[in-house]
Amino acid sequence: MDRCARARDWSEIQERMLVPLFDTVYDRLEVGPATRLLGLRCGSGLALLMAAARGAAVTGTDPVSPERLALARERLLPDARPGAG
Repeated sequence: MDRCARARDWSEIQERMLVPLFDTVYDRLEVGPATRLLGLRCGSGLALLMAAARGAAVTGTDPVSPERLALARERLLPDARPGAG
């Protein structure tokens, strides 16, 4: 199994547990259109994706896991050219 497929599998299996946590934190912090979020080691981008869905401006980086970063880019920028962003 290639590394990109493993990153996708991990996100599909594990991230479900994190959604309620991020929802609670983002509610408490009132994340919305006035929010700017920088995700360091953003992984597959779940936190950024959820903040963006609330209208936040998001940016992420993950030098440790380029496979997960590629997945985050795909999720956040579905119309982007490969290698862009």
